[in-house]
Amino acid sequence: MSQTLPVKIGFWLSLPLSAVQGLWLRRTAPRMPEAPGERYGQVGHGETLRLLAMGDSIIVGVGLKAISHALPVQFATALAQIRGCRVEWQLEASNGADICHLRSTISRLDASQRADVILISIGVNNVTGLTSLRQWQTRFKALLSDLRKKWPEARVIFAGLPPMGQFPLPPQPLRFTLGFRAAALDHIAAGLLKNEPNMLHIPTDIDPDYQQFCADGFHPAKESCEFWAIELAQRIEADNLSH
Repeated sequence: MSQTLPVKIGFWLSLPLSAVQGLWLRRTAPRMPEAPGERYGQVGHGETLRLLAMGDSIIVGVGLKAISHALPVQFATALAQIRGCRVEWQLEASNGADICHLRSTISRLDASQRADVILISIGVNNVTGLTSLRQWQTRFKALLSDLRKKWPEARVIFAGLPPMGQFPLPPQPLRFTLGFRAAALDHIAAGLLKNEPNMLHIPTDIDPDYQQFCADGFHPAKESCEFWAIELAQRIEADNLSH
């Protein structure tokens, strides 16, 4: 979303009504559970690649019928097919998690926890929780430091914040303000990741005109997660080949 002056003015002018709509949405929006199933498993055959997926509701497949439909498991499947390997995957996430929850998750994981590839989805709950841009930048820098210290050799993939301005559920102008804020946080994250050689920011291109959402109008459906997972796997392979 463009960050031009008129758009910024529109964001601030729409905040009062958006705040009221946000409170209303929290009370009335359908609450969907995390996908059922084990939080670890393996797919494929051959040399072992360890995938650790951490973050928010996207990682635990909120709204989906099985954990196998969730983004990280479909990402593991796509990686196994592209690389011709076995991917052992593990999920460490929870519905509603923000960047502080993610840092707490990292701190409690045992130092022996191994990971070759780390997939992270975080930020949507910082948008809805009204985290300031300064707080987000400070906490994101700290998150990168946590990851470098614990898994210095791992390839870290950050799934960009989704285009919340296109989500079916929120009414206008709340949809606009969510989209604007999500784009701002994602821009900060992408900028910080440019200086990290083992980390890659991959934009999230989920478009409700072409990809399906769950019944809550807020989380991607199985088919959308499959599309997204293949995009992530192809992007990480292309990036590997370019280095």
